[in-house]
Amino acid sequence: MTMTTLPAGLTGSLSRLSEPDQWLRCHHNGTSLLDDGHGFELAWTVPSEANDDNPPAAPAGLAIDRWGRAYRSEPALGKVVVLPHAVLEPPADGTAHPGALERPRGLAIDQAQRLYVAEPGRARVLVVDLWSQRLLRAVPTPGSSGGVVRRPVDVATADFGVLALLDGPPSLVAIRGRRGPIPAGILTPPPGAGGLRPSRLVCHPTAGVLVLWTSPEGPEAVICTPEGRRPLSVPGATDLEVNDRQILVVAVGPGRPLLAWRDDSGSWIGIEPQAAPGYDGAALGVDLDGGVVYTIAGGMARMAGSAAVYQSSGRLLTYRLDSGRYRAQWGRVFIDACIPPGTALRLAAVTTDVDEVIDSLPPRAPDHESRSVPYAELTPPLPPAELIRDVSDETTQPLYHRTAGRERPWEQIPSDDGYETYEAPVNAPPGRYLWLVIDLDGSAKASPRVREVRVEKSGHRLATQLPRGWSRDESDAAFLQRFLAPSEGMLRDLDARAEQRSYLLDPLTAPVEALDWLAGFLGMVLDRRWPLSSRRELVAQVYDLYRLRGTRAALEQILTLYLRRDVAIVENWRLRGLGGSVLGPPTTGPRPPFIASAGRAVEPLGSFSVGGPLPGANDVLGDDDAIAHRFTVILPTPVDRDERAVLTSIIEAQKPAHTRADVCEFGAGMRIGRFRTGLTSFVAVDSGWVPEIAGQVFLGANGIVGVPDRAAQIENTAIGRVRIG
Repeated sequence: MTMTTLPAGLTGSLSRLSEPDQWLRCHHNGTSLLDDGHGFELAWTVPSEANDDNPPAAPAGLAIDRWGRAYRSEPALGKVVVLPHAVLEPPADGTAHPGALERPRGLAIDQAQRLYVAEPGRARVLVVDLWSQRLLRAVPTPGSSGGVVRRPVDVATADFGVLALLDGPPSLVAIRGRRGPIPAGILTPPPGAGGLRPSRLVCHPTAGVLVLWTSPEGPEAVICTPEGRRPLSVPGATDLEVNDRQILVVAVGPGRPLLAWRDDSGSWIGIEPQAAPGYDGAALGVDLDGGVVYTIAGGMARMAGSAAVYQSSGRLLTYRLDSGRYRAQWGRVFIDACIPPGTALRLAAVTTDVDEVIDSLPPRAPDHESRSVPYAELTPPLPPAELIRDVSDETTQPLYHRTAGRERPWEQIPSDDGYETYEAPVNAPPGRYLWLVIDLDGSAKASPRVREVRVEKSGHRLATQLPRGWSRDESDAAFLQRFLAPSEGMLRDLDARAEQRSYLLDPLTAPVEALDWLAGFLGMVLDRRWPLSSRRELVAQVYDLYRLRGTRAALEQILTLYLRRDVAIVENWRLRGLGGSVLGPPTTGPRPPFIASAGRAVEPLGSFSVGGPLPGANDVLGDDDAIAHRFTVILPTPVDRDERAVLTSIIEAQKPAHTRADVCEFGAGMRIGRFRTGLTSFVAVDSGWVPEIAGQVFLGANGIVGVPDRAAQIENTAIGRVRIG
């Protein structure tokens, strides 16, 4: 038996419309959903004409490393240049390439910062180590022998290596640094794609590997998986990329905007195109912030916002909302919307007490939407056509901007939220059922956007407290209902805030502007340099910290709250008598603390001692200033100058006045040449990890430091295979 549920927003004191499933069930006329589906706007189209008369550049590659350096391949020049240096023009006579490469094309950089260059002219893939700035290897493509040439036309980052796209016959191979090429499958052309050849590929987080098939003779182009599934026809497509929001961005030539699609449970949903002024048609890439960049003459640029052309007007009709009782007087409507200058949003309402809806409007999906509505038969009825014909510009009403914010008490609104809350009363006769009519007016470059709609299921009852004769007539009662609505709304908001004023006393829910006020009741002055979440946690735990004030535990806890990482404090007196060990030349820093002459100072490897004898009863302390009333704060992560200033102020305010403190940072881990270990280094019993190989040298071959292993035996200890512990 299949379990089904009704759409959300039909129960409780408010009817709420906010989810994509709800907007899909509404009737759309000239509207489309937002990119994420949580809201709607005016329908849009893609500009058909190009804004650049320059000839398209040859297909190239674009990649950005972790240091922000951008690499662009220049097929005509036979080289890979580093942007933003000017791109050189080819020789006037066109007889020779200045570079040593032959038509380099696709570029990709893996997680190990290795640059892969697809060189179809020589049927190979070059691997360059960007750390050492040297060529690691030149990988000939498999099968390029015996008269069969399989040329790499593009590469895409996949895990710690890349996938290379080969043409003739179409296939994929995997390359990872010094490993590979490893065959990764034969490509299946999309259905009915005769004459198309693979030209680009990209790895999508949810859709997997996507291949662009283009035609040398015409604009036909199809994007699909290596197995030929999920075809997406994009005429004129030349390149594709995926940004950090998992949006598939497709280029369709120079001077044209970049098209975009969102993967929604196996369906490609078209979203607003993005402007790309100056795009030369060579390549797309992804920058360090996860946004798509594109090549221009002499460099690269980022997308310049939406390029959509909006309709001038549109209308959305909601499905039927149920108050649960007949002759109900609906309350206020709250709309979270973004209304740019030159655009408008208007509202109308239709009510009825009739349970059966006759001649309801047929469902109409939003523009650019290919998804089907699940369990469409459960959608409440759409409004009758007869009632909607009575809605005109005279019956719609404008919205009031709530300068005090949303009606929800003490709700925290992010500072970068571009949506405001607007309010209007339900201007309709009493009735159990309600339909909303939302009209949008805009321009070719701007559209109002609606994210959420909330409707109070019951209006105010102030008219019942006035003399009966004032509301005996229906027209008089309707006037009083509208006249008293603003005052009653203000009183209702104040009552809601008073009812939920306990939120002000909870540091985890108190508004940001009230957090300092709340801390003042506890005798605290908060440091605005702390992250907001850390300040809230500090106020929540202040009474427990007061009981431990001046102790190591309190200081450790406060520092941990600020850094959001565990911090350790070591008191120097606990290290008395421990000399320690040093492998290598003598250190130039201060000697480790020990007890007079009971221990020996550390020496280089070859004649060194670990620790020393414990002090006797008559031993005299030596080097007392380095031990007594001193402690060291050990940080598990490096800190910048501002964070160190905050840490210093915390330590000075919380430590006992007679003590002194040092701060020690662990940094990013041990370094062996260019190879970093730290988070992947283990000090304990071996957990089955394969030893990492640097060249042909094993790091830590069978060495165990920490909990003893059952195989550890003293008689088996040998140089080269040492077990300690």
